Amino acid sequence: MADKEHMITGDWVEIAEKGTPGRLVFYRLGADIPPARGRRHLQLKGQGHAQAQAPGPTDKSEISGSGGWIQDGTTIFIRLPGWEGEYSIEDLQDTQLILRKR
Repeated sequence: MADKEHMITGDWVEIAEKGTPGRLVFYRLGADIPPARGRRHLQLKGQGHAQAQAPGPTDKSEISGSGGWIQDGTTIFIRLPGWEGEYSIEDLQDTQLILRKR
């Protein structure tokens, strides 16, 4: 699982139109992301640090909060305003992450 733990770190962009209630779909920043006005970003940094970005008044991303995260196997716990909770890692690939809220 060490490789999976390393893979989840990085900058993720939420693709809300591909998600469903309780299911969040992310593409890694830099991937082929469909155009949309203002997307939320979830940054999962090393050593358990996390940061969120959300569209500001001009649709430019602005930091909207900071906190932490912990991964335990296929579960991730996020302590971050707007993302708070426990999630199952449904799918994790190089450019895509799908989380299901528990």
